[in-house]
Amino acid sequence: MRKWLAVACIFTGTSAAAQPAPMVEPTVPVWAEVETVNANASPGPALWHVTKGNSEVWILGTIGALPKSVTWSKRAISDLMDGATSVILPPNATAGLFEGSWFLISYGGRLSLPRGQKLEATMPEEMRSRFVVTRTMLGKDADRYETDTPIRAALRLMQDYNAKAGPMGQGPGEVVGKLARDHKVPQKAAATFEAIPALKEVLTLPIAAQDVCLAATMEDIDRLSHHAEAAAEAWAVGDVKGVKTHFAESRLFDCIAAAAHTVAAFNQNSTAVTVTAIDAALDKPGRTIVLIGMGPLLRKGGVLEQLQAQHLTIEGPAE
Repeated sequence: MRKWLAVACIFTGTSAAAQPAPMVEPTVPVWAEVETVNANASPGPALWHVTKGNSEVWILGTIGALPKSVTWSKRAISDLMDGATSVILPPNATAGLFEGSWFLISYGGRLSLPRGQKLEATMPEEMRSRFVVTRTMLGKDADRYETDTPIRAALRLMQDYNAKAGPMGQGPGEVVGKLARDHKVPQKAAATFEAIPALKEVLTLPIAAQDVCLAATMEDIDRLSHHAEAAAEAWAVGDVKGVKTHFAESRLFDCIAAAAHTVAAFNQNSTAVTVTAIDAALDKPGRTIVLIGMGPLLRKGGVLEQLQAQHLTIEGPAE
């Protein structure tokens, strides 16, 4: 089960802060230029308000888990729950218990190198040097990753980074979920995708492709070490410009999506199905609350840009 959870982390992100690593500037998305009617901001994270007739959608952009030291006001979200008809959650990838157990039996062995091989010995010199620096910063020795395939080492590195970063506070998804339950507002993902085909493809990637994704993970850790806390603090007070300065989407996920067609399809379809879910909400009376990552929300070609193309009125925070 622990192996299954590790592989499932391919579809998750992180935004905690750890001890300093070599400075790397964040690789930020290409942000869309969305024209919004500036709204008076309430204390707390930024919200975007989309209206159509007697329907309204409130969108909360998120950046993943938050350091426990970062606090934020939940009042605006709580107030919106009064009278809300539904909460739309981000698309997710799922697998049943039987499918997950079958997957581990059939493919779990692909998380380890062939007998006699050691991870660091298989790496090019430059990559090995950087890997040693990263694992040393995380307080780990070579034995920790010795028999891992590069993709397994990438996932384990992120786990170790999160552990070193310290305890996480209650994330936006957890808070919104509890508020929805307290207010008896139904919750549903914008769409659900089958995880097994994507995970199967990821674990069967050639070692050279896995090496690229391991390098991407080390870049993620470098960036998060220096920028994640600042991104979280900006997010907590609705500072969208600050979020854009410090936030970047996972290079590991982007690398996997570039190499695995099923993951790329999941990534591409996530924006489309979220826009479709918002359109459906705007076609019926009432208030809907939507959670979506800042990347899919604000990047070029993202959710807000697609909604703007429909000539909808969008109110949002000033930058």
